[in-house]
This record gives sequence, structure tokens and C-alpha cells, in this order.
Amino acid sequence: MSKKAGGKRHRKGEAQRKRKGRPKPRPRRKLRKVRQVTNRSRRPARTRPKPKRGSRRAKPDPRLKIAVREMNRGRSLSSAARALGFSSKTLQLHLRRKRLLTRKGNRWVVNDKQLRRIPTMTGGRSRVIIVRGYAPARLVGEHHNAVGEFVRTNDITVLMPFKGRSVRSASGREFILETDPNVLHRIAAMDSPQFHEIYKITSTT
Repeated sequence: MSKKAGGKRHRKGEAQRKRKGRPKPRPRRKLRKVRQVTNRSRRPARTRPKPKRGSRRAKPDPRLKIAVREMNRGRSLSSAARALGFSSKTLQLHLRRKRLLTRKGNRWVVNDKQLRRIPTMTGGRSRVIIVRGYAPARLVGEHHNAVGEFVRTNDITVLMPFKGRSVRSASGREFILETDPNVLHRIAAMDSPQFHEIYKITSTT
């Protein structure tokens, strides 16, 4: 088709539209895309995180220490639990969680390796040492009671069971218990804290 023929048809169509009174068609406009705002684009309000349940550590029951002490002295688990108002299973569960219980034959016994801070009369003076377990702490406590009785009564025989005996600290050092009467009188005359004010369990493992 030639350019002349195309031009004639265009002019003919324009003439027919003018005669009929039809308006000239407007060119189509491209619609702009409107960005929709969704809830996802909005920033959520800042809120404080809720505290997790059980995040705070529960305070240890003081009866557990008494139970360990009674079992160290030879009391059975069931007897200690009954005296302190526990069931045997509850006390067993608590002590096993603390890794303080072991089985020997048909009997539960305390596997006490707790660290204890305890005042000891040794080397001509009273000093605080850290021992591991109940046995050395018991020996030092018995020595302390014997010294107290000796100071009150001046009976030297109460010191004889401790002559030459020693206690080992948690670091492995040996401390010989003091049995010299003159030294013990001098230590007793000093203004030093009481035994129960210093004695303390410092670790449960």
C-alpha cells in the first residue's frame, strides 16, 4: 500500500467523523501505581519483654543443710526426712540434684565434698582454713570443743585425743592441731570471733 492511499483513508475518516459530530478520541494515559501501605510496613510499638517464668532462683531450703548434717552423723535418709518433714523421695531428689547422695549397698549415704570455712587452732594461733567435706570439719569442731573445756576446767586430758593429729585443707596443706596448754590459754585470751561466726559452707560441689 502506498503512502498516498494511506493518507487518503485517514483524511476520509476525519471527514466522516466531523460530519457525524463525534469527538476526537483522547490518548490513553498510563495510570500510576499507588503503593499500598500495609500493616507489615508499620513498625510495631516497643514493649518490654516479659520475664521468663522460673528465671529467679528459689532460695535453698535450710532444712536440706540439716538433713546433710544428720546423715553425715550416721542417720539414715528416711529417718532424716521424717524428722524434718520431708518424704524420703523428696529428700532423695533434692540431694541427688546437689550431687550429695550416693548409694552404698542398700543404703543411701551422703557424698559430702562441700567446701567449709572453719577456724582452726594451729601453729600457735587461730587461723581460718578451707576444708573439703564433713570429716575434717568435724575433727576441727571436736578439737575446738575440747579446747573450750580445757580452758574452763584446766583438765589437760581432754586434749590428749588430738595430740599429733592434723587436718588437711582443700589445697592439700596439712595443719597440726594445737595441744600446748600455755599456747591454748594465750589463744583463748585473745579477742577473736566465735567459732559459729566463722564456720560456713562456701560451696555445694
